[in-house]
Amino acid sequence: MKKSILFIAIAFVGFTACKKDKTEPTPEPTPTPVVDPNATQKQQVKQTYANIAFAVYDDAYLGTLALKTAINAFVLNPTATGFQACKQKWLDVREIYGLTETFRFVDGPIDDPANGPEGFINAWPMDEAYVDYVTGNATAGIINNSTTYPTIDQATLLTANENGGEENISLGFHAIEFLLWGQDLSASTAGVRPYTDYLTTGGTASNQARRGQYLNTTVDILVAGLKQVRDDWDPTVSGNYHSTFLALDNAVALRKMFNSLKVMSGVELSGERMYTAYTNMNQEDEHSCFSDNTHRDIYLNAKGMQNLYNGTYTRTNLTVVSGYALKDLVPLYDASKNNDVINYLNSSIAKINLMYIPFDQAIILAPERPKVLASVNELQALETKIVAAAGALSISF
Repeated sequence: MKKSILFIAIAFVGFTACKKDKTEPTPEPTPTPVVDPNATQKQQVKQTYANIAFAVYDDAYLGTLALKTAINAFVLNPTATGFQACKQKWLDVREIYGLTETFRFVDGPIDDPANGPEGFINAWPMDEAYVDYVTGNATAGIINNSTTYPTIDQATLLTANENGGEENISLGFHAIEFLLWGQDLSASTAGVRPYTDYLTTGGTASNQARRGQYLNTTVDILVAGLKQVRDDWDPTVSGNYHSTFLALDNAVALRKMFNSLKVMSGVELSGERMYTAYTNMNQEDEHSCFSDNTHRDIYLNAKGMQNLYNGTYTRTNLTVVSGYALKDLVPLYDASKNNDVINYLNSSIAKINLMYIPFDQAIILAPERPKVLASVNELQALETKIVAAAGALSISF
């Protein structure tokens, strides 16, 4: 028994003595993190973008407050002077709002699918007969339909907005524009709605009190919508979109910036806002068709793109908001593509400024139509230059 145990022990020792040690694989070297040499500059571009977004939306909000003050005073005491003051305040705030459009198309606060207020700020084109009387139909619109719409209040108008069709617009800048100017039925002037449409004694049209109530309610909703967007960009508010945007991955944020420029120059401005009207030769397709202010809308949209790319905006109080921008970042990758964008931004604005005024005549007068088409083509060329500049940063769409 002892002998057997001894034999087994010897055999086991012999086996283990002959066994080779297992060779451990050489560990893979830890990859060296790729450090973006331009990360700081990209963060600065994001900061400039956020700063300008807040500044321009803040100015637009303040402009709507001034419009609201004028409208409230006019409805309380309708006069020709007060009516003109309302129109001027509308035109004044449009000079600012047009510059904000470049901050769209990035899933930001204005276009947020969940609660973005764009639909009741700047929706167009609108079927004016959905709101008030038109030529040939003195009883058209919500204002003249007290049976279906017994009460003119925010809930009613918000529910009615785009109800039953995209052109059933009951709110926003263009609803207010129609209530101030009325239909544009002349080749030489804008709409000529009389202020007496709001006189409750001896006035024109009918339902004057409801019309005044509608105008007051619509401007209140406009003010609230712009305040919502302004507050989302406010750097002093914690947890809003301003902080969310600055925390975005640099590549994601830059793609949003380039995409807003790409969409605005291409599909939106040169396409929906210009070429559609040019092709149809129909003033109903132009942006501000009641006030004949479309030429300013087009210019300001292009100027807003230029402001974004160059990283500078002069506020209504003349304070300049500026900083490191795309025009500074892109040359670090491709100076030629950067120059292309800058040059086409400049040339697009130059061609827009050559278009005939008003726009509803520029699209139908044979000698003037080529200038509209030239502007469209320049903006579409700008889109290709923007895409190329984004490609230099390895951003694709």
